[in-house]
Amino acid sequence: MGATLRNEDQSMLQDIQDYWSKRAKSYSEEVLYQIEHENERRWMEVLQTYLKGIPGKKVLDIGTGPGFFAIGLAKRGYQMTAVDYTQKMLEEAKKNAQNLADQITFLQMDAQNLDFPDASFDAIVTRNLTWNLESPGDAYREWHRVLKKGGVLLNFDAGWYNYLFDDEKALSFEEDRKRVKNAKIKDFEAYSESSKMEEISRKLILSRCKRPQTDIEMLRRAGFKLIYTDEQIGDQVWSETEKVNFASRPMFMLRGVK
Repeated sequence: MGATLRNEDQSMLQDIQDYWSKRAKSYSEEVLYQIEHENERRWMEVLQTYLKGIPGKKVLDIGTGPGFFAIGLAKRGYQMTAVDYTQKMLEEAKKNAQNLADQITFLQMDAQNLDFPDASFDAIVTRNLTWNLESPGDAYREWHRVLKKGGVLLNFDAGWYNYLFDDEKALSFEEDRKRVKNAKIKDFEAYSESSKMEEISRKLILSRCKRPQTDIEMLRRAGFKLIYTDEQIGDQVWSETEKVNFASRPMFMLRGVK
């Protein structure tokens, strides 16, 4: 199993858990909208395309949040286990799963310290998680450990808070906000806890790093092979509103094989 976390890491984990516990309901409402609309089909087409050739159907959704990946893949016949560090997120995920809830194993667990035996899963999927980890390198090693030989990791993320440490990115972030206002669409950054998330993100490693280049190096050190990245995956899976909101922070996909 994963290494024991230091006291300062435990403190950070508690801050992150508290934040997402407070946001669980509002974030779940956003994800439930995606589940019920066109976003779901687009995402699942991409996932199924890149999951082709995995050894079997056992898939681990890490940082499941309100359950978007777990629910979508369970509908399509995958044997899903979904983990999250926040109990309130898991409660939202179970509600969102409705009649599929009994077909998905929901567990509260730290993404960096998984309580599974080696070689437990055929694939791992995760979305918008790694930026939020205090020890992403440890997480990648853990994910490699619990995959079967030939198993696949699909990680979707972005440099969400790089603008805190890069003046050029900060200007681009502000331009995004102006475009959102002019377009009269929902601003995904206009929520009451945004300043708290920025405070936490200033302490997180990947907020300071060039991505996905840093992640690729971490994957290599963790033992992943055949690493592939798509830095325009957002064009395939995002709604038009998301594309305007996140224009300066494009989503990337990383696929690695054990």
